[in-house]
Amino acid sequence: MRKFFDKIFGGLKMSWLTVIIMAVALGIWTALMAMLVPDGNSFHDIVVTPEWWVLPAIIIIVNCKKPLDAALKVFVFFLISQPLVYLIQVPFNSMGWGLFGYYPYWFKITLATLPAGFIGWYMKKDKWYSGVILSFMTVLLVYTGVGYISHWGENFPNHLISVIYCFGIIPVFIFGLFKKWQPQVVTAIITVAVMMVCAFIVKPFGRSKFETYNNTFVSENGITLVGEPFVSTWSADSATGNVEIVSELDGVYMFKLEGEHGANYYFEITDEAGNEYGFTYSWDDGSQSVVVKRAE
Repeated sequence: MRKFFDKIFGGLKMSWLTVIIMAVALGIWTALMAMLVPDGNSFHDIVVTPEWWVLPAIIIIVNCKKPLDAALKVFVFFLISQPLVYLIQVPFNSMGWGLFGYYPYWFKITLATLPAGFIGWYMKKDKWYSGVILSFMTVLLVYTGVGYISHWGENFPNHLISVIYCFGIIPVFIFGLFKKWQPQVVTAIITVAVMMVCAFIVKPFGRSKFETYNNTFVSENGITLVGEPFVSTWSADSATGNVEIVSELDGVYMFKLEGEHGANYYFEITDEAGNEYGFTYSWDDGSQSVVVKRAE
């Protein structure tokens, strides 16, 4: 087993060709999951959240010979794979090029991989600080896994495979990447501490949150917005919610809607001509999605 870990986490030849092939392969796979697998399924999670991308990112980083090499290669990996996910879907999706309204979220992650890849390379040093660096990834996995579990009261067994992955891959990273006990202990302590905090806080002290993107509800209601619109959001029961415009393509606006399960929200869109349009939105347990309706 040790030889296997040494091969995967440091013994592979990570050429530029390998990085590009990985990026294209995962981009195609993710696009297929987006088109063929419904939301709420673990295989669809790679489309929406970053936890499944942690493993290939770490493999690329620790198989590079220098920090700058790791930073550039993991950056290019995301720079190719993420736009490819949307590009493949364009001909088959009613949103068309509007799908790229989802890309700003992943582009921010892509930019973050430059410093993350450079710093992450020092996991190879097998020092105590290597454990601190790895902890950023294990904490992400714990937070995501606990978040999925917190929804199980409403939709079990949605995301079951993702939960198993999130918690199962952590010891693989700890004992696969490191041979010395110092970074192993550091990563384990930080990860368990965050896990305990999440377990006690995420579920009992707040509703489950949601975040979704939509660019169709305006046109579906026969509305044409004039100029640059402005959005105002209210909650019916003081729950945290927000609606904002994140992108625009040929007069079609992509809206980001955030809120909490069990809450009802109202928002108004005001365009430059002074036209006001009211909408409500809330999480629907039946469809496992956010429903937006024109306010009466």
